[in-house]
Amino acid sequence: MKVKDCYQQVTPDVDLVGEDTPIQEVIRVISRNPASRAVFVINEKGGLTGIIGVQQLLNLLGMRYSREDPLTLISEAMARVASDIMVPPRWVSPQDEVEEALKLAVQHNLQDIPVVDQGKVIGNLDCFEILNNVGK
Repeated sequence: MKVKDCYQQVTPDVDLVGEDTPIQEVIRVISRNPASRAVFVINEKGGLTGIIGVQQLLNLLGMRYSREDPLTLISEAMARVASDIMVPPRWVSPQDEVEEALKLAVQHNLQDIPVVDQGKVIGNLDCFEILNNVGK
């Protein structure tokens, strides 16, 4: 099955923020939809530059409970905007097979994967959409 046949069933809206969006605004955006597990970071031209998952935000807010390396904690403590905590983007296109999305989800620990067409984020492929459609 192709991504275009199943994406945006669980999360019809895409959560996008700019690279300079303050962390508190990122939290507000991702919290609007309880089904959302990530926000996608875009540059001024609308191109995908990163992903911020809910777990990253939880880690940032609760870093005092973390067992991470102290240098990592210092870096996170200094985070002010989206680009400070985003991870490199991974994405699928509408024409990709859902199996490719499963591979990305497993290899990069992603629950939501941006769907990109002609360099722009056009949707969100949710982990449950992958589970329900892989192998079909």
